[in-house]
Amino acid sequence: MIDRGKIAVLLQVLGAGLAFAGSLEATYRTTYRYDGRVPDQVMTSTLWFVTSEPLDGPEREAFYAMGWPLVVAAVLMVVAAVLTLRGRTAFVGRVAAMGAAGALGGIVLAYWLQIRHEIEITSNWPAQGGPMAVVDVLAGMYVLIAGAVVGLVGAALAQRKQEGRQEEEPEEDVVVHQLVSDDDTPPFGIAIPDEHQEAR
Repeated sequence: MIDRGKIAVLLQVLGAGLAFAGSLEATYRTTYRYDGRVPDQVMTSTLWFVTSEPLDGPEREAFYAMGWPLVVAAVLMVVAAVLTLRGRTAFVGRVAAMGAAGALGGIVLAYWLQIRHEIEITSNWPAQGGPMAVVDVLAGMYVLIAGAVVGLVGAALAQRKQEGRQEEEPEEDVVVHQLVSDDDTPPFGIAIPDEHQEAR
């Protein structure tokens, strides 16, 4: 029989790992095109930093810097998954797993909505001779979404109680009584009078 608890833990750890890996990857790229007047400028973002091409300086903090909140939620999800493995802390672990997975999903959703908002804004460009902007969603965003979904599935699976092993009712011990002679009274029975007692 498949151990749902271990699968739930595995999914939560996998989700946290995917989310962390996605935060380090490029999530979206904004390309500003100036119709050949000046070179196109490309801004590539992660949850941590923004880099530009051609380089106009060192990496800057991302416009939507959500790296640290995501890492905290991912770490909490791993800790909660471990707590669900132990009998004494399983209830706390289940509650914490759902909270951490929900937080992680909320962070990813908020980040995705901000990117969608930027796409909507830049879709109306160019305005008054400004550059045309094109926003491309990159692989890091899809890895983040996959991590959030896997983590939520794992946390939801952890909420289900294990059906496998139920405590069996203790069986009554079998007691064997041995009758030494015919005069012995059988246990839980009626004494059979012997011939002498019948004569009386």
